[in-house]
Amino acid sequence: MSLTVGSTFTGVGGADLGLEWAGMTIKWQCEIDSWKRQVLAAHWPDVPIYEDITTLENPESVDVLVGGFPCQDLSIAIVTGK
Repeated sequence: MSLTVGSTFTGVGGADLGLEWAGMTIKWQCEIDSWKRQVLAAHWPDVPIYEDITTLENPESVDVLVGGFPCQDLSIAIVTGK
């Protein structure tokens, strides 16, 4: 039986993909950006996606809770304006 994962600040799911490759099962995701939610829905069509961490109530219990790191300040695309 694999560990189950709840994903907060999911972005486009990079951490989730790695956890799946490690044998874990993504049970739900939470991402505020609508474009990123579209990407998540395309890659994880059967996984519930919550829109806002501040209104997230009673998600399914999981073994692992993961949170994405805000990368805007570290992105070369943002720094160079591309």
